[in-house]
Amino acid sequence: MSVSKQEVVRSATRLFKERGFLEITIQDIAEDCGIAKGSVYKFFPSKEDLFSEVFDQCHNAYFDQVEDLKRLPGLSSKEQFLQQIVLRFRYFIKYKFILVEFTELPIQQDPKFQPLRHKVRGRLIRWHMECLEQMYGEEIKPFLWDLVSMYRAILKEYLLWIIYEEKLLSLEETANFILDKLNVLVKHMVASNSIPLLKQVSFERYINWGLEDRQEEKEEVLYDLFMRIDTTLDLVQSGAEHRMELRELLNFIRAEVSNPEPNNPLIQASLFYLERESEIKSLIIQLRNAIHIYDPLNGRSFHLRVREDVGGSPFHK
Repeated sequence: MSVSKQEVVRSATRLFKERGFLEITIQDIAEDCGIAKGSVYKFFPSKEDLFSEVFDQCHNAYFDQVEDLKRLPGLSSKEQFLQQIVLRFRYFIKYKFILVEFTELPIQQDPKFQPLRHKVRGRLIRWHMECLEQMYGEEIKPFLWDLVSMYRAILKEYLLWIIYEEKLLSLEETANFILDKLNVLVKHMVASNSIPLLKQVSFERYINWGLEDRQEEKEEVLYDLFMRIDTTLDLVQSGAEHRMELRELLNFIRAEVSNPEPNNPLIQASLFYLERESEIKSLIIQLRNAIHIYDPLNGRSFHLRVREDVGGSPFHK
């Protein structure tokens, strides 16, 4: 019997979700898939590599739900803010062995896992920043990063209480309680003209992961991502014509980010379309982060030019 890489990931996700990383072996996953242990190693060199893929896909699924929530019609900013707190709690409760308890595992120190963890942390920080900006608007910009830090700490602490004392706290009541206290905190900060402690530079390592250095190095990161995505497109299982369409879209994005005045809405729409393909989803998310480095303190977007190819385009014609 042969199985696909994604089937192995689905099996591993279910087993890690139910019993945790330490309790599951590659043999367990192989038996669940009905294949030999060696067949799992054809896809993943180690259990750590497999867990990293599961961890990444679980977060991708979470952010899919975040995007769905953002598109719900008729929600006020307050209602959407409350719903995103409840969504986070529910999802992280469901996948606590994968998304929460990994912090206590040896894999936390794995050199292959650390960059993934930084990427995920950056996405969460950016999402929390966007939620707070949407909720409170311009008045929080002077102390935005202090508020992001405090909000994240509050979410983490209450999440742990909810996970381990689930019957004690109502998700909806907890979300309303958190928002109520944030309102008081924001009102005090604005009224007292608080001097911020944290600035964006404190979060640079995460929100701009891999792009902290010179412009030339950033361009190298983008170039590498475009190359990797183009190569990975060959793995998309939906036919040659569809792969050609995806590749044309990728080339469009690449041309736009090289443009001094890129079409931001079309770039974002194109990235969203490409992100629907599971085989390239993680790479597209990395590309989105690399292309659009947002500075909420002054509203600027830095669009990175990709270096010109030497010897012609690396992409298929």
